[in-house]
Amino acid sequence: MKFFGLLIMICGMACAGLAQTTFTNIESMSGWNACSGCANAGGGATYSMTRGISSPSLDGKSAKFSLGGTTPWSHALFYRNMSTNSTATNFVYDVHYYYKSASASSGMEFSVSQRKGYKWYRWDTQCSYLNGNWRLWDNKYARWVNTSIPCHRPSPYTWTHVVFEGKRYNGKVDFVSITVNGKKYYLNKSYYPKSMSNSSSRVIIHYQLNGNRYQTDYSNWGDKFTLKYW
Repeated sequence: MKFFGLLIMICGMACAGLAQTTFTNIESMSGWNACSGCANAGGGATYSMTRGISSPSLDGKSAKFSLGGTTPWSHALFYRNMSTNSTATNFVYDVHYYYKSASASSGMEFSVSQRKGYKWYRWDTQCSYLNGNWRLWDNKYARWVNTSIPCHRPSPYTWTHVVFEGKRYNGKVDFVSITVNGKKYYLNKSYYPKSMSNSSSRVIIHYQLNGNRYQTDYSNWGDKFTLKYW
């Protein structure tokens, strides 16, 4: 009996590992969409995404994201539906990004979200260059919540590596941590999901460029986008 109990425990641990789903090089995949009016700002921005950029790149195939237009403070949200999974409870979103100059940007936003039935769970994080900190999205009340974690404009011609960890726990969106260039900051903040009028099952990622008061044109490059969930 002890042997079978141990076997069941080992099998359970192995099964948990096998249940993990991993998507790599997402920036190179087809199926991306983009919008400006949906980015909770002024709307009316011009934007584009070009895949398969050889330089700058970490692996020879980055994606170039561009933002412009004439409407101040307009943003561009680039997003991709990853799956119809509604059972995963742990999420890790891993991104590298690069600017030749970040002076025209007011910030960046990154998100993993999950639709589960009539609830929308969103792990949205914003690096506010204006405030100099990371902010978390409270989806139920549609508001940004400041943290004390610093986030500043990246140096030009350098890659920034960020990793976001979150989980769905006790019916809430639980922000676990943000890791920036190897330095990990624990969040331990939870917010309620948003209630929706229709039922759905899906996992989505997004990558967002934010404009400034002059809506100065700029671009950045993203590479080695990875999503894991289990």
